[in-house]
Amino acid sequence: MHSYEEGLVAVRTMIVGLSTEAARDRIGACAEFMGVSRSVATVADLPQLLEAHRRSPADLVVADLAFIGTDPVVFTDAVHAHCEYTEVVLTGPISPFTASRAIASGIGALICGPGSEPDQLTASVARSIILTFPGAVRAAAAIPLQASRARGDRLSAREVQVLRAMSEGKSNSQIATELFLSIDTVKCHAKRLFRKLGVHDRAHAVAEALRSRLIC
Repeated sequence: MHSYEEGLVAVRTMIVGLSTEAARDRIGACAEFMGVSRSVATVADLPQLLEAHRRSPADLVVADLAFIGTDPVVFTDAVHAHCEYTEVVLTGPISPFTASRAIASGIGALICGPGSEPDQLTASVARSIILTFPGAVRAAAAIPLQASRARGDRLSAREVQVLRAMSEGKSNSQIATELFLSIDTVKCHAKRLFRKLGVHDRAHAVAEALRSRLIC
């Protein structure tokens, strides 16, 4: 499952735990757009995650601490019981003591950051990881980067702000509040940036922006 190139592990399969259907749909659309939908599985709860990993052990498991609903050490041990080489990445707030125990248990990474909406941080991490998949690299290469950047160069500074907020999973209402705009103005910016990027929805806009490095 793991391939090694110059000492680095290349992720080929990933399971993402996301409690909200909207977040699962976004990750699914992103994986499909990047050509790696067969390599990325999304699950709605902890039992589904462990069962999916038992049936087909993944290279990487990504989930929020609130999603797993248990001690991260216990969760990591449960994942490694099916495949000791699986990397585990957990997101969300965690105490220094629990973090040190989790790291000692063999967890791959703990990522803490802002995210007022459920699954927001986990989805952002998963989208970034999808870009490293071997299949995603090939899919990205199929579209000239220069042409993609040319489209992105036409985005206004405000449109880039809206696009970045979309990548963080924020709603139109949240974006409007954050940027001191009306919801109608946010929708107008969204329609324009969709047209400029040649996409029809948020998931594809974010995937294209990440792929072409318009946002990070």
